[in-house]
Amino acid sequence: MSDITLYSFTLSGNSHKIRHFLSILGLDYESKLLDVHQKEHKSTEFMALNPLGQVPVLIDNDVVICDSNAILVYLAEQYDKTGRWYPTGAKLRAEIQKFLSMSAGEVLNGPNLYRGIKRIGKPGDLESTYDRTINFFTYLNNFLSDKRYLASEEPTIADIALYTYPKLAVKAGVSLSDFPFISAWFERIESGKYFVAEPEK
Repeated sequence: MSDITLYSFTLSGNSHKIRHFLSILGLDYESKLLDVHQKEHKSTEFMALNPLGQVPVLIDNDVVICDSNAILVYLAEQYDKTGRWYPTGAKLRAEIQKFLSMSAGEVLNGPNLYRGIKRIGKPGDLESTYDRTINFFTYLNNFLSDKRYLASEEPTIADIALYTYPKLAVKAGVSLSDFPFISAWFERIESGKYFVAEPEK
């Protein structure tokens, strides 16, 4: 029996990843949406949970987990009894880790930042960020040209981690016309029974 609380922002793509995975795992949880305009993520109460003042933060009974990738790993290890979402094996886990790292690297500085500048007013150089986004999309499209999912024949937490910000970049104006394999990958993820739609912005 779980007693899970998720602290998040409505428009946070990293928070969406966790909501999506909690739905897939069929886990009930209490949602605590923080008001970024009121700087609730910088409150004394929240900073006691995550001194970096960042979402998402997941509390499972007395366990506090910060960082979306760490939360995905924790939830898969703790609650996925099938072992499907974070399968064992050194090679396969290394492949999953590669994409988790990309989500915090290339995706963060490309699709995530592009969407942030275009749609929610973050500072930054839109042109260079667009170029980084297209470079990443080119890599990802080529990678998916002969694969259905990122790390395995079935979806894993790698797919959950990488899906949201590229999709939000498309909503912000990046065309998929040159990236048919990414488009097909999006469709496979979105056809999942427990898919949770990403933020509108």
